[in-house]
Amino acid sequence: MAPKKSLAGFAVFAGTALAFSMSLPSASAAPTVSFAQAQQLAISQADQVTDALGSASGGYYLDHGKAVVNVLDGAAARKVEAAGLTAKQVKHSFAALTATKNALDAVKGVPQTAWGIDTSTNQVVVKIYDAASPATAAKVTAAARQQGDKVRVEHRTGKLELHIAGGDAIQNDQGRCSLGFNVTRGGSPFLLTAGHCTNLGGTWSGGDVSGAEIVESNCPDADSGLLTRPNGTGPGEINTGQKIDKAGEPTVGEQMQKQGSTTGGGGGQITSVDESVNFDVGVLNHEFGTTAHTDHGDSGGPAYDGSTGLGTLSGGDTQTSYFYPLTLELQAYGLELA
Repeated sequence: MAPKKSLAGFAVFAGTALAFSMSLPSASAAPTVSFAQAQQLAISQADQVTDALGSASGGYYLDHGKAVVNVLDGAAARKVEAAGLTAKQVKHSFAALTATKNALDAVKGVPQTAWGIDTSTNQVVVKIYDAASPATAAKVTAAARQQGDKVRVEHRTGKLELHIAGGDAIQNDQGRCSLGFNVTRGGSPFLLTAGHCTNLGGTWSGGDVSGAEIVESNCPDADSGLLTRPNGTGPGEINTGQKIDKAGEPTVGEQMQKQGSTTGGGGGQITSVDESVNFDVGVLNHEFGTTAHTDHGDSGGPAYDGSTGLGTLSGGDTQTSYFYPLTLELQAYGLELA
């Protein structure tokens, strides 16, 4: 797949594949682990199995915290089941779904549409909002039809918006957003947020931080921004006290939590990965969609699963919130979590 702290009054949200003859530990082997820990174990196991399957894999997803591995034939299913996981026979490989998604990426200039991979249905889901023009809707629908049953089209009400205004976590004279994660680079502290926020320019402040300068700002394509933290390193945790000690890849079906300066806490489920979202400002690539509720001012706030950071908020509509993967942000900027 594509890619995840608390300041006083600052609301910073902030080797090879295993052989199938080897038995993988069951996610239920440690009954005292939390649901978040069980999910991360299931993801780790599924990663190993799908890597070993190679082209016979249709990807995987979580169903109530349990990994379901998509396979193309009975032989692959038996290997998955021998590893202690659930197999589901499907028509399309994950590679084929990725190729379909990439083909749709060639469709340009179509704001208010999005498409990403839903491994739970073995399809690429295309979303067309009623805010899209008739010409845009027709163009995307025609492109989707060319991909046959690898694609399903959903018509959505409302409008895709970047959630930038109305928050109270960090601000300048241009807008308000939320911070995602405290990070470091070369031992120096920084603040990670959304690129469409840092694109506004200026200096940022909130809580015990003032005069935060923009170091990196990438949007569209990515949606990530990096600010200096003049007041020193902040803790590696969400403002609830939840520690964040690693970044992980988002997985369809994974239960996640979020924090934002407007809507606060809450959670939802990841519904798509590697999504191309056509906001009015341009295309944001590699986003993951969730059912979490967010609103204006939550931009840049974190998505996480227990101690695993997943991404920072871009925006969405009344049904779906989109986040940019934390793993990609850390890699792009050479960062480590605080």
